[in-house]
Amino acid sequence: MSKKISLIIILFSFVFAGKIYSQYGWWKDKKYKTKEQQQKFDNCKYTFINIADGFMYANVSYITPYLQNEVYISVKNEDKGYYNRDQARYIIENFFTVYPSDSFKWKNSYRSESYAFANGKYIYKKDGYLNKYNISISLKYLNDLWLIDQIVVN
Repeated sequence: MSKKISLIIILFSFVFAGKIYSQYGWWKDKKYKTKEQQQKFDNCKYTFINIADGFMYANVSYITPYLQNEVYISVKNEDKGYYNRDQARYIIENFFTVYPSDSFKWKNSYRSESYAFANGKYIYKKDGYLNKYNISISLKYLNDLWLIDQIVVN
């Protein structure tokens, strides 16, 4: 009996470990020449993780700390243009109200010394149906911070 339980626990451990690991498959870890560079790109990764939490929980408070003073936003068939931080916050809040989040997951990413990009899948419920949007976010490295330069929803 205890062998069966142990086997089941080990099996579930592998299943859950695979899901946790796959959550970070969008970010390819690299080795950097200096600790400063490593920290810089770790901060980039954590910025994207916090933004993902904002989309996952439909909570703009996770996203707004990373908004630049002026952000380009394009939401399919609705808003498109450059907006200040307050306007951007309003547009994102409205998006979460109209398209309530069911899940969000990054699919891939790219980064360089002063620019980073990630693309993810946003699943939302509307009228009892699950639908999806692709979300693309680009960051710029300004004054030792990774800040959102652009949000595109299509």
